[in-house]
Amino acid sequence: MQNDLHEANRLSWNAATVAHNSHKGDQATFFRNGGSTLYPEEIELLGDLSGLDLLHLQCNAGQDSLSLARLGANVTGVDISDEAIAFATRLSRESGVAATFERADLFHWFDTARARGLTFDRVFASYGTICWLSDLGPWARGIASVLKPGGRFAFIEFHPFAMVFDEKWQPRYDYAPREPVSEPGVGDYVAASGTGLAQNGYEEGVVDFRNPHPSFEFNWGIADVVQALIDAGLRIECLKEYPYSNGWVGFEAMRDGGSGRMLPPEAMPSVPLMYAIAAARPKSAAAVASRRETVIRPYRAEDRDRLVDIWLAASSVGHPFLGEERLLVQLEMVRDTYLPMADNWVAEVDGRPAGFIGLIDSFIGGLFVDPQIHGAGIGRGLIEHAAERLGRLEVSVYADNGDAVEFYRRRGFVETGRQETDDEGLPFAVIHMARGD
Repeated sequence: MQNDLHEANRLSWNAATVAHNSHKGDQATFFRNGGSTLYPEEIELLGDLSGLDLLHLQCNAGQDSLSLARLGANVTGVDISDEAIAFATRLSRESGVAATFERADLFHWFDTARARGLTFDRVFASYGTICWLSDLGPWARGIASVLKPGGRFAFIEFHPFAMVFDEKWQPRYDYAPREPVSEPGVGDYVAASGTGLAQNGYEEGVVDFRNPHPSFEFNWGIADVVQALIDAGLRIECLKEYPYSNGWVGFEAMRDGGSGRMLPPEAMPSVPLMYAIAAARPKSAAAVASRRETVIRPYRAEDRDRLVDIWLAASSVGHPFLGEERLLVQLEMVRDTYLPMADNWVAEVDGRPAGFIGLIDSFIGGLFVDPQIHGAGIGRGLIEHAAERLGRLEVSVYADNGDAVEFYRRRGFVETGRQETDDEGLPFAVIHMARGD
């Protein structure tokens, strides 16, 4: 993750958001009167939202978030821009449409969401979102980690093929370049698109906006997106392409095909300008995993981020009594100290890490399995693999984690001692257990 470029983009979006909203008039009245900024494609992807918990990623200034809330969803919107979240919070209050908004870099937010135990029936992102993310791995894994079993991710985005062209329809950029593209700053695309992105009626607002902060874009190909979601354990349900862009006039001489669908000039052949993906978290991941090939192998450096995600997800389930702040402190120690020093073994399910055990001689420093596939025998397999190599095993378990204590007892571990504080002196009792001679 390139934090410095994310921070540069935050500043650029803070400036651009002021210009964008200057063109949109009285938005609170628009929503009080039942207005919506959604297009049919998004509603079709999401399905019925009545009573569902929905996470809106990179929600910008909250207009789509409030439109989703009007459809019956309990909406949480997240965005990196301070100005966007402040505007969204104010718009929710003034319009009377309830939604929750949180400002954070998305990757950091996923870490805290797992520590808080947050889960959602739907996760949604749309239009000009992933081009601001420096890595799709944490993005996709974060989505999977906060989806409830059977939950769905709905995603609609401008087509990466269109990003090959400059504004005059001349090929200029590589398709899905590996390096970030530096730009003068987030522009006033609302002014360029007029009523297409100002459904309440376009107002002149800020004129000749020039962003004082440069920005950096990461243009991902469709294969990059699909593979990241598959690697995160999600099941792709549909992939669609559209020969128009909703509302956005990104190129010269575009024409309105009706209902805000912007098309290339008539003289041009049809080209894909948007695409959509729906992906679901399996309802019974453990049952699926138990039928797949599981391989236990030594740790590799490239496993680190995935194992840290597994650690946080599993710790949030097993150690909620430690609290979010403490878990995030421990996360840094696991990532920077424990993983490099321990004898780690990784359980792969169909080539993807699903759990790991960290050993210091015969002591189990940690055993963690992705909560999405608890019950598939991953932890049991890691224990037996370690016992076959080492014979005697020892472990210390928080007494408050009753499921873990019972797990080790079923694996033949017996209690050898107990202490009333943990190794950091915190008031959490620890049970010491051992198995073998």
